[in-house]
Amino acid sequence: MASKVSGMFWTWVHSSTGPKTTHFWAPVCNWFFPIQALYDWNRDPAKISKEMQCVLVCYSSLFMRWALRISPQSYILFCMHLFNATLQGRLLIRRLTWESSQQKAIEDKPTN
Repeated sequence: MASKVSGMFWTWVHSSTGPKTTHFWAPVCNWFFPIQALYDWNRDPAKISKEMQCVLVCYSSLFMRWALRISPQSYILFCMHLFNATLQGRLLIRRLTWESSQQKAIEDKPTN
């Protein structure tokens, strides 16, 4: 059993998507995008960049499709972009909700 697992591991290491290729390391390095989003999870909404969140959501949405269209398909890259688009979208929604509440507070402010 152990030799079978070991054989499968070494087959993967030497494969076209194994750790000897950019098909492995590029997606692994891209995980810093969602890690940063997790770091910003409770950040003050006033400090979240609406424009940057829009760019990151679009970027990850486009590359989710690309990750499945390339040969060999990169499921690690697809999962990273799915996770990133979700987290960045949540940050964008927090910023937009905050802006809306700020605008509502200004409109509801009584005039003298």
